[in-house]
Amino acid sequence: MAATYILTCEHAGNDVPEAYAYLFEGREDVLFSHKAIDFGALRLAKHLATATKLPLYYTTTSRLLVEANRSLDNEELFSEFSIRLTEEQKQTVLGKYYHPHRKQVEEKIRAETTAGNEVFHLAVHTFTPALDGKVRQADIGILYDPERALEDAFAHQLQEQLAAQHPARVVVFNSPYPGTADGFPTYLRKKFSAESYAGFELEVNQKFFLNGEPHVWQQVVSEITAALQAVINSSK
Repeated sequence: MAATYILTCEHAGNDVPEAYAYLFEGREDVLFSHKAIDFGALRLAKHLATATKLPLYYTTTSRLLVEANRSLDNEELFSEFSIRLTEEQKQTVLGKYYHPHRKQVEEKIRAETTAGNEVFHLAVHTFTPALDGKVRQADIGILYDPERALEDAFAHQLQEQLAAQHPARVVVFNSPYPGTADGFPTYLRKKFSAESYAGFELEVNQKFFLNGEPHVWQQVVSEITAALQAVINSSK
């Protein structure tokens, strides 16, 4: 059984199609906040994809229009701005800006698992340094389901490799969010067995991207890239 790795990025941009721009009239500033986009996530994901030659799937539609990292029954699927769309409009948004990304990824995983391969899926995200007045101490979070053996093994390997790159980095498991909360990997775990699919969300503190010193961000990107490459190479 071969190991296949894929990358995704669900909060890659803050795009709002012109037809829905009116939803944010007078509040356009929110589209340039962490509520609309994961700052730095797409750059990190693209760097990882180039360095590792892994396939990358991403969507640049803002999660304030539709949340690509939430299931259809999640109350966060539509934001406070897009919730006022009619049901017909919501279905149109889902059809154009939600289902295509998720369907493409799910079909890729199904093709690989059907061929007998193990799939390791790394969803690349970043998180705001402070939320509700509380500063978050983690530098990097690895979100996963500890009950799934493939995920547990990979998560610990990645943490070890990140520590080898920079021992002082604060790398934590299932923080700043629980790995089993609703997200794309959590949805996919219901579709594929624990023996064939391992899903993770990599969460990187946006303080590195936003601090105004590009070399700091690039150092973190290099560390993550080296760590991921080491884990991949160890599985060959």
